[in-house]
Amino acid sequence: MVKIDKEPYLLNPFGIADYTESASLQGACVPKSRSTTRRSRCRSFPVYSAIAEFRYSISVILLLFLPFSQPQALAVEEAAVYRAVFSPAGVTIGDRISYAVTVEHDPGLAVTFTLPDSTRLLPFVLVKQAVKRPRKQMTVLHTELALFDVGEHALPTVTVTVRDTSGNERTEQVAPSGTLMVTALTDSSVTELLPIKPLKQPYRPWTDYLFPVFAGVATVVAIILVGYFVRRRTEPPSEPADIAKDIRRKIRRLEKKLEKGEPPDQCYEQLSFLIREYLERAYRIKALEKVTSEIEGEMSSCSVFHADTLVGLLNQADLVKFAESKPGRKECRLSLDQAKKAVTVTK
Repeated sequence: MVKIDKEPYLLNPFGIADYTESASLQGACVPKSRSTTRRSRCRSFPVYSAIAEFRYSISVILLLFLPFSQPQALAVEEAAVYRAVFSPAGVTIGDRISYAVTVEHDPGLAVTFTLPDSTRLLPFVLVKQAVKRPRKQMTVLHTELALFDVGEHALPTVTVTVRDTSGNERTEQVAPSGTLMVTALTDSSVTELLPIKPLKQPYRPWTDYLFPVFAGVATVVAIILVGYFVRRRTEPPSEPADIAKDIRRKIRRLEKKLEKGEPPDQCYEQLSFLIREYLERAYRIKALEKVTSEIEGEMSSCSVFHADTLVGLLNQADLVKFAESKPGRKECRLSLDQAKKAVTVTK
């Protein structure tokens, strides 16, 4: 049980009025001696005793919680470290500057950054900004600035606000200690412009020319082929007499080969080819693509001179080629003589 003396302010810091021995206080409890207990002195005034006990209990509770109200504010103030850096230290007008503000703090704190508005940020121009939190104890503001004024400039101040979960916050103005030097693009002492150098042609690898070369070659070949076929279609046919003369000359060459030792079977094969060429050029019969029986049918409709002799020579050449007939040189020479007489445009 707590005792109440004449000086109760020693136990009650909230200003409970002192007890006095004067009877001027109505309802006051006048103590007779220091050893008398509170219960014995205040039996006749229980209301005042209850109020005193309640006020005293409240004061004790407040005194117990008072030491815990200050450390939270101190944690917000002392648990953050600020750093501001920028690069490069010197630029030319219009170049970009990387500006970063780093805050190291307790994991439970929230950090926000505020840059000046565009008017107060001049002569700097904000290009882009981003806030990142690489880890729980660090928050970083990355900004990219541009500057369009020469001279020495201080980087803009960033307002950093650190806030805890209870709503306590601390605001700091953070800026780097150094200054940024901005120079002009050209030296102010330059009074004359140097002559402009000619532009260098870009180097192109040889592979870049492959496609144009192939395309050109293909175009030239296509033009030549088209011209050849058009000319062949529009070219007037040679005279039959000239064609017969040319074929007879080739037969005479074949006779010389036979005299020099050309095998008779090969002579018959070449003779068959010459007769077919003669029929195709002189009478427009597709003899090179058809068999002897088909050629014989077309020869009858085209009124070919000496058709029987020519058909006989073709049949004889077919026997040598397909039936493995073995004619002699004398027989082969006779066939060549008959061919020279049959290849003519007159009877």
